[in-house]
Amino acid sequence: MRVSMKQFEEAAQAAIASIPEQFEPYLENTVFLIEERSADGLMGLYEGAGALAAGEGLPERITLYKESHEQACRTMGELVEEVRRTILHEVGHHFGMEEEDLPY
Repeated sequence: MRVSMKQFEEAAQAAIASIPEQFEPYLENTVFLIEERSADGLMGLYEGAGALAAGEGLPERITLYKESHEQACRTMGELVEEVRRTILHEVGHHFGMEEEDLPY
């Protein structure tokens, strides 16, 4: 399926807004970016030092890859849910969780 960048951004904004309020202070130095595609086929990528070092130096980055989500989903509902899961997965990395510790 294909969606506009605006639709994808709205799905990402809704997912970010659903992150519980108590985590907001730990995400202050985190930027969420959207890129059209990942050369490696990734859904998302976390880059940074983690929540314990948040606020030091460059911002943490969570990048979502639009095309990977489009390829994995058949409906807008599926895409919205997959974007939410990807953001939570990458936020988990921000808090120091490893792949095997993450629920998705």
